[in-house]
Amino acid sequence: MINPSNTIVTNENSKVRYALAKASTRILARIVDILILLVLIVPLEISIVATDPAGLKAWLELKETWRYFLIFVLPTIIFSIYFLLISFLLKGRTVALFLFKLRIYNLIPTKNFFVNLVKREFCLWIITCITNFVLGISLWTMQTNDASIFLKNILLQTSQSNDKQIGVIIFQALYLVSACILLFVIIHMFINNKRRCLIDHISDTVMIKLVDINGKDSNLSSNNKIIKHKRNYGLPGEIVASIEDEIDSL
Repeated sequence: MINPSNTIVTNENSKVRYALAKASTRILARIVDILILLVLIVPLEISIVATDPAGLKAWLELKETWRYFLIFVLPTIIFSIYFLLISFLLKGRTVALFLFKLRIYNLIPTKNFFVNLVKREFCLWIITCITNFVLGISLWTMQTNDASIFLKNILLQTSQSNDKQIGVIIFQALYLVSACILLFVIIHMFINNKRRCLIDHISDTVMIKLVDINGKDSNLSSNNKIIKHKRNYGLPGEIVASIEDEIDSL
């Protein structure tokens, strides 16, 4: 039976073991996903700049300001398709999550899985992408010289005169806040290694690692401490600590 909400359910016909994903594995998988996206994004960004009359050597002084819009908005579109749409269609998986045998699951059946994915990703990159989108539109509406000065002030903190210093400060503050939130999420993830972290709680989801029923995995032994403390993650069955144990399939 299809499970459109990607909620954890019990399947009596098959058996699989799982463990809560380690913080290091989760972060490594995210890095791999980002590298995959950069392979697509970087050539597109270079082509946008290279086809401008100013060329690659003057990438902060483009003659056609609509190119700034594409430069800042393209990553937003690509990230949204990859981390939201593809994750939704593949039921909680991306390319890297598949390679590392990780998967995102809903904990509450009534919650919409796509909405929960948006909540998960909001702290990781959506704030930055929203800022990029607004910045792209702002640069597009400016004159060529004003757009170049504005962008240089944001990225390089130049001392050139500009009557839009308040806007520069706002964008710098938004990027700083986004970076601080991301850093906090990463630190919180490591502190709560093998537990649900901030983004899991916000989105009512859990990140698990699927374990080969005939194999061995270090994640299993590291769950001993959790099992001794009898932590309940709302998952079916029990978190296994021994390769001989089995729980109901997810």
